[in-house]
Amino acid sequence: MKLIAESGSTKTRWCGISGPEETEIISTTGLNPNFVDEKTIAEVISASVLPLFSVKDIDTIWFYGAGCSGEAMVNKVKNAISLVLPDADIQVFSDLTGAARGLLGRSKGYVCMIRTGSNSGYYDGERITMNVPPLGFILGDEGSGASLGKKLLADYLRGIMPAALSEEFREKYGAEKDDIVGHVYRGVFPGRFIGGFVQFLNDHISEEYCRNLVRRSFEEFVERNLKLYNAEVPSEIALTGSVAWYFRHILVEVLSGNGFTVSVIAREPIQGLIRFHKTDV
Repeated sequence: MKLIAESGSTKTRWCGISGPEETEIISTTGLNPNFVDEKTIAEVISASVLPLFSVKDIDTIWFYGAGCSGEAMVNKVKNAISLVLPDADIQVFSDLTGAARGLLGRSKGYVCMIRTGSNSGYYDGERITMNVPPLGFILGDEGSGASLGKKLLADYLRGIMPAALSEEFREKYGAEKDDIVGHVYRGVFPGRFIGGFVQFLNDHISEEYCRNLVRRSFEEFVERNLKLYNAEVPSEIALTGSVAWYFRHILVEVLSGNGFTVSVIAREPIQGLIRFHKTDV
């Protein structure tokens, strides 16, 4: 059996495949190695994943994860998995590679992930050959849930958010400045915390303020990521991620306005990864 994992900073999706058969897709917490240690990764797999599968039948693990872009982080995840599945062949790749394989299969093209974080790259049908560094929610991740949430929180705390929306925001979250700042600067998963406020934007997307905030953030994503590839325009782009999906109408509008064409947009790439590995020999 092949065990497929597609992990972001917020959640991880798992599925087992054996020949043409596949198991139910299950979810666990995100396992970004930048934020969790080997012991935590191993414990999550042992407690929440392996009880649902026949361990002796798992011979290969394909793990695609946020934060798995350098040798140190890849080895960290491999070591963690080997603690609970020592006999399995463990393959670890970035979540961007997972998105490319899930959305494009073996076709070439540009791929973007926009969820809690954001990332982009060019895929040659086998691997990512160009990648503008996303830099995380402090230095980059334009267009992402963390970026949107950061702008929303700053506008709320500075009194820039329209008064009626600000009152709704306060009623919903009981948001006090000291509590917010404490979560952001001293919390365990600040990006996840900040990204959680995207739901408020989605619930009020009919408001001009919310639409403009989302649009500006997507424009930043294009300017500070896609345009740096110096791609021929028009270029086709495959998109995935919850933020890309929920705000897809605005995102497609922004991309089209900058000469890009969306070839496919999916909420998550796990179904495509299942298809990819069913045919992988």
